Amino acid sequence: MRPAAYIPTREALCCAEFVTVDFETANRLSPASACQVALVKVAGDRVADTLVTYLRPPEEYTRFDFTYIHGIDAADVDGAPTWYDIADEVHDFVGDLPVWAHNAPFDASVWRALDAYYFTGTFPRQFYCTCRTARRLVPGLRDYKLPTVTSYCAPTFELVHHTADSDALACAHIVGKFRRSVYLNSLLD
Repeated sequence: MRPAAYIPTREALCCAEFVTVDFETANRLSPASACQVALVKVAGDRVADTLVTYLRPPEEYTRFDFTYIHGIDAADVDGAPTWYDIADEVHDFVGDLPVWAHNAPFDASVWRALDAYYFTGTFPRQFYCTCRTARRLVPGLRDYKLPTVTSYCAPTFELVHHTADSDALACAHIVGKFRRSVYLNSLLD
């Protein structure tokens, strides 16, 4: 039987080290229009490292349609690195660790589009979704958007939604809650 997309096995969920990611994009023209990325590395239930930067989108995708969502505009990314510029650093940061995102299909599409555009090979072997996992482990929430799941899993965390570093850190709190939770005995295997 094929495992559900972006849902971890019990072993993957119990991994003491993992990375969370969040991308912000400039527009709908391409997922490669990423204008900010945040990676949070967790080891032993503590944030061990972060990598947060604005990104300069490829020339043909520099129209900023989503500034109203995340507040990032062309002036913010002027002089920022491209994905190609940070690809080696991203690859080293992630290594072989599992990576999580909230709404992983979106973040995975951005990551894959950037790798395809720049001919880099940074996409992780293990990529999981806190949104899909929350649907299995925490039934009955009013919705499974990041603010709702964060509020349930980390009620004291002050999320600044659509800011990549805050969203990635919220995702890390969610994974931490899942790892520590009695829910490990439920629906994952």
